[in-house]
Amino acid sequence: MSFDFSQINIWAALVAAVASFIVGGLWYAVLFGKAWQKAYAFTDEEVKKMGAHPERTLPVMFLCDIVTAFVVALLAVNIGIENAIGGVVLGAVLWAGIAGALSLATHLGGERPVQGWVIDTGKQLASLVVIGAIIGAWR
Repeated sequence: MSFDFSQINIWAALVAAVASFIVGGLWYAVLFGKAWQKAYAFTDEEVKKMGAHPERTLPVMFLCDIVTAFVVALLAVNIGIENAIGGVVLGAVLWAGIAGALSLATHLGGERPVQGWVIDTGKQLASLVVIGAIIGAWR
């Protein structure tokens, strides 16, 4: 089996990566930040320390979104996704079969709180669905 990289819509993948990055910012800064902090029992000082070097962390987070968007685009092209609904389904399937399953195993194995997993993996699901929708629609 070989993958056809030539049919990837680079602009769709980049826009999807930006959208995913925005989803992450909204998810933690606006929607679920306090609940996430409470789930993991982080103090305000610990949270502040985690965000102490955005010049290092934010570019890496964005790079991760770019990689994810290009992988979703590669899969979408090679399995024939041609619309937003197909992209949403692809994103949800990737979450359920890979991101959600692996992260749940990690959380449970590390004795981390399930509430934290729900928030973290919810962001992953939202990002994959948004990425899939954009890539699927922009075919």
